[in-house]
Amino acid sequence: MTKKQVSPARFLHWYHWLVVFASLLLTVTAWKISDNQIQAKRAALFKAQSELLLTQISERMSHYEIALKAGAAAVQTYSLQTPASDWKTFSDTLNISESYPGINGIGIIYHIPKSELDSFLIQQRKIRPNFAIHPQHQEQEYWPITYIEPVEHNMKAVGLDMAFEHNRFSAAKKARDTASTQITAPIVLVQDAKKTPGFLQFIPFYDTSETTSLAQRQTHFVGHIYAPFIMYKLMEGTLQQSNRQVVFSIFDGKDNLYDELTESNHHYDDKPLFSKTVTLNMYGRPWTFHIQSALSFRTSTHSSQPLIILGSGILIDALLLFIFITLTRSQNSAMAIANQITHSLAIKEEYYRHIIESAPCGIIITSDEGVIEQINPQTKSLFGYTDDELIGKKIEMLVPSRFQPNHPQHRNSFHKNPSHRQMGIGREIFGMTKSGYEFPAEIGIAQFKDGNDLKVLATIIDMAEHVKITEELKRSNKELNDFAYVASHDLKAPLRGIMQLSCWIEEDIIEFANEETKENLSLLKSRTARLESLLEDLLAYSRVGRKGGEIQLANVHDLVLNIFDLQPSSENISMTCDITLPEINTPIAPLETIFRNLIGNAIKHKGEGKLMIDVSGQEHITHYQFSVADNGVGIDPMYHQQIFELFKTLKPRDDVEGSGMGLSIIKKLLDYHKGGINVISDGVSGTCFTFTWPKIL
Repeated sequence: MTKKQVSPARFLHWYHWLVVFASLLLTVTAWKISDNQIQAKRAALFKAQSELLLTQISERMSHYEIALKAGAAAVQTYSLQTPASDWKTFSDTLNISESYPGINGIGIIYHIPKSELDSFLIQQRKIRPNFAIHPQHQEQEYWPITYIEPVEHNMKAVGLDMAFEHNRFSAAKKARDTASTQITAPIVLVQDAKKTPGFLQFIPFYDTSETTSLAQRQTHFVGHIYAPFIMYKLMEGTLQQSNRQVVFSIFDGKDNLYDELTESNHHYDDKPLFSKTVTLNMYGRPWTFHIQSALSFRTSTHSSQPLIILGSGILIDALLLFIFITLTRSQNSAMAIANQITHSLAIKEEYYRHIIESAPCGIIITSDEGVIEQINPQTKSLFGYTDDELIGKKIEMLVPSRFQPNHPQHRNSFHKNPSHRQMGIGREIFGMTKSGYEFPAEIGIAQFKDGNDLKVLATIIDMAEHVKITEELKRSNKELNDFAYVASHDLKAPLRGIMQLSCWIEEDIIEFANEETKENLSLLKSRTARLESLLEDLLAYSRVGRKGGEIQLANVHDLVLNIFDLQPSSENISMTCDITLPEINTPIAPLETIFRNLIGNAIKHKGEGKLMIDVSGQEHITHYQFSVADNGVGIDPMYHQQIFELFKTLKPRDDVEGSGMGLSIIKKLLDYHKGGINVISDGVSGTCFTFTWPKIL
């Protein structure tokens, strides 16, 4: 009997086929959804990179604008006619080559009416004899590039007049008239050897803050802070192709400023997945960006996810088995990691326990209610209690009884503002031992969490020895000051006696004494007078800091004139005082001492010829600045720091009378009043001392 053959279809039931077709349908659906999502992500990525590109360029231009505005602010704040050296210093401070990649330089353009041209050229040629304005034009005003840094890369631009060319001139006038940042239409910079497209950016500055109307802006206009840009350098400094997956071109109207959409660019995709055109208003100019996805965009966004989904539909059962195996392995791995973490925590707990026990200060951990939960051995040694006597008790037991009622209030205040804080600095904090002994303490407290519970960690340091040393230092300083005062005061009487005796001796022998004897007597009197002056200065030096002087309303101009009037008069000595400050509230005595010593020094070291002293002052936000300048012999720069040392003079004592303490007293007074002093001199002719004096706010 023959066997009945079974059709292959009978090996699969209808519901098997249903599962297969359902799985296939599910796979196709998932593939389609995945493909749509990838396309959406591609579109979103292109949009994001395009917007990032535009944002980077806009932000970079804003970054350059900030640098130019800083230059305009500096010029308007300090000097509208900025010297070339000051502009170079400002440019070096900006460090444009590192901080502003892509910028070709930063400079100043002054607006010069035709009537002022000659004087302007004379002024500029004092330092730069070859400075010239070029090229010639028919305008009745001049807009030359006066300074530009770094000058070595921009030498051809120095003296270039913006009025010679329409794009430059129109943008410069528009910036002036609108008091806003403007850029030019595409131009070729004179310093660009490749003659590629570029532009200039202008920021105007004025000699007044009142620029609300067009007439005011045109009347008070001084010039521009400007920067030249070569377009391809700007893009290289702003964007790196390795960091983006789009290529683009920029047009200013019909003029091509920058173009990456060329076949020579190996990033260019002749069949881009995405493209868009955006026009931005870039400081008064319409810049049109044509943006396309690059080859790298196509490569990086390519995804095999749909194929993977299709294959995974066939292998779904195997994947389920793999998931179960993976989950089991993950569970075992998680258990192993948990055991490892538990072991690590135990090691760390032991580590921190050793730290707490070996700490040189007392450490106490309490609950948020102030109940002591843990202490270290140093705490027991510091307070004299055992573990059982402290654990579970309130921490108030370690505070002197007079402070205990207020301690809970302080604890609650700390919990409301649980910042790390240090107590015992600036106010007295005491701890109390078991025996009732009180000791000054410095206490640090911090809050932390132990699970869901709040804990407070307190560190306690016995400050008794520190307080003792501090008091001893105070006493020692007081004795030193008293000694300096008494020594200088009590030596005056013997010195005056020596001076009187030398005068009597001179009277007795003046008729028959030889020249050498007379010279020795004169030298004795001179040196005795110098010693008395030294004692006076020592006394003044020791008094600095004892009294700051009463705050009074002072007219500094009159104060300086009165000081000069009290100096030895001479036809060869004159002084000008350019201090136009209003009356100020200040301690008069120390300020008068400073001016008297500086003016006296100028007269003492005047040298040959007529001495001219110039005193000036100006007001700043937090302080006043005063200068005392003279045309005397000057101070060699190598001694500019030494002259403020005690007893330091740069000439022999017999050539110039003085104790060598005048500048030391000034330095100490200024240090006490939180001021400062510096000296400017080439050591040949003239000296200028400038010091700052704080405002009484």
